[in-house]
Amino acid sequence: MRFVAQISKAMVIALFLSSCRSDETPKKGDRDSPQVTEPDAISSKETPLSSIDLESIGLVDSFLHREPPKNDWQGEVFNEQALDQLKELGAIFRDSEPITATVFKGIVAENALTSPLVPDHLEVVFDDDTFVVSRKSKTNTPQIRIPFPEAFSNLLEPFEASADLRSKFKIFTVQFEKNQAECEAFVQITGTAKESDQKLTRQARWSCSWNWPDSTKPPLLQSIQISDFEETTSNHIFIDCSKSVFKNVASYEEQFLKGTEHWAGRIESRFGIGISGWHGMALGDANGDGLDDLYVCEPGGLPNRLFLANPDGTVRDASAESGTDFQMRTQAALFVDLDNDGDQDLVIATSLGVIFMANDGKGTFTVKGNKLVPEAPPVALAAADLDLDGDLDIYATCYSRRRIDSDNPESDAAQLGRPIPYHDANNGGRNVLFRNDRNWRFTDATITLGLDQNNHRYSFAPTWEDYDDDGDPDLYVANDYGRNNLYRNDRDAEGNVHFTDVAAEAGVEDISAGMSASWGDADGDGDRDLYVSNMWSSAGNRIAYQRNFQTSLDDSVRGVFQRHARGNSLFLNNGDGTFSDASQEAGVTMGRWAWGSRFVDINNDGNQDLIVSNGFLTQSDSGDL
Repeated sequence: MRFVAQISKAMVIALFLSSCRSDETPKKGDRDSPQVTEPDAISSKETPLSSIDLESIGLVDSFLHREPPKNDWQGEVFNEQALDQLKELGAIFRDSEPITATVFKGIVAENALTSPLVPDHLEVVFDDDTFVVSRKSKTNTPQIRIPFPEAFSNLLEPFEASADLRSKFKIFTVQFEKNQAECEAFVQITGTAKESDQKLTRQARWSCSWNWPDSTKPPLLQSIQISDFEETTSNHIFIDCSKSVFKNVASYEEQFLKGTEHWAGRIESRFGIGISGWHGMALGDANGDGLDDLYVCEPGGLPNRLFLANPDGTVRDASAESGTDFQMRTQAALFVDLDNDGDQDLVIATSLGVIFMANDGKGTFTVKGNKLVPEAPPVALAAADLDLDGDLDIYATCYSRRRIDSDNPESDAAQLGRPIPYHDANNGGRNVLFRNDRNWRFTDATITLGLDQNNHRYSFAPTWEDYDDDGDPDLYVANDYGRNNLYRNDRDAEGNVHFTDVAAEAGVEDISAGMSASWGDADGDGDRDLYVSNMWSSAGNRIAYQRNFQTSLDDSVRGVFQRHARGNSLFLNNGDGTFSDASQEAGVTMGRWAWGSRFVDINNDGNQDLIVSNGFLTQSDSGDL
């Protein structure tokens, strides 16, 4: 048995390195190559994702994805109807000219009056060559009531003749009393300012009163009270130049411009095509010419791509010639110098484990080692010299354990893929620290260094920073479904390293849906503050505060569920090893479904700004909360 096990392990490693490389075009009849249907043999009609049997590949099962009965949730019945009414308003904003009472029939109650939707006094709070931000003045103004057409006309007046007007509404609280309903909604209207080429955004929080005597009919809007009004005008500081950058790259149109539905309908699921989109990228100078190059991680069955930058701002595809066009599912990558020879080597996190590649200095990479991660596939990587020995060590987060039995949702094996309990899960994958022992030898030192403490969370994002200014790097890990980790590096005088999870005592556990973390000096006091992206959920904010939500739980646990829906977090460093939560005061919680976040000085004024990437599915709304 030992002999068989050794042979099996050797075969796995061999397959890991040899069969995952791309030959650009798979050979016909090759059973171990992704079976991509020839273009002339398929219909030109796209295969809708809804027609794919997701349950058979373990992505959906009836037990996990049961829909709750809506008749028990009057708030959700109201939300759907009220949101439809607000969306109708958005369509009127976009299409109707002029705005009269007639166009609001069936949306606004007859003869209803409302507070003005634009404050009398706007105070400029920021003004430079890039942005002008104005907010509602704190000066008290008389409360007046005006007809809805007048209020809406005043709101839209700066957007007159805008061809790109868009509006967005998010209802996040609901309340009822007899035939009346109240809700709060975030409202955002964007477009081009009249007589200007500047982008204009008006956003506010609306407290809406509705007449709703019959739950089978849409509610009628009776009044709106505004708060947190903000107006922003900006130059076009970011312009999508993808087409010009990739104009000479065939794979841009052939691979990247085709969506998930296209590839999921053409590549066999056993190759790990996936639909979650957990695929990162890395920037670094791969060929030593002083320009940043781009490495893109792809789902299984599609080759990873290395794009080398040209001096004219375009790129060329060097994936095959560089030896980096792996076709196995890849979640993350790093350009880092692992052998201290002055060039950028490459590390990638794949569905089987981590691959380490040496750079010859000219952009050709050779596999030097790999580390299988049997318990859970790694999803993110971070590098630091944790022991100050002069080389970079690698930390890999591993989100969830591998599911073995997807056919039986009640089995222990299947349960491994689900967060238990949802609000404070501790059954996720085990993260791994690979210590760099030189000469391309990497040792799993997770337990030895104390990093196995609280190490079964659903970890997304690791980030290193010396937050306590003691000269060695500490580690923060953002976790989904619960508490985050802050591993303090307690390196002693002899150079021995041991980490201790101090997240609770430091005040940065941030029990939520952590998906990224970034360090920066937010308040300009010289130390490192922490920003964590989570999920701001309108549905979560509505439901978790209703009386019939989780009635068997005590208030403390219900509070954790409510905290999950709050959104992103900003923790200011107190300079004594602890942090203060300044999220709501700073106005940074509403980052929507926030995946990535980064401190960056966008407008070059010396202050650290925040940029947050967000969103998820772009298909039609199925009604799933």
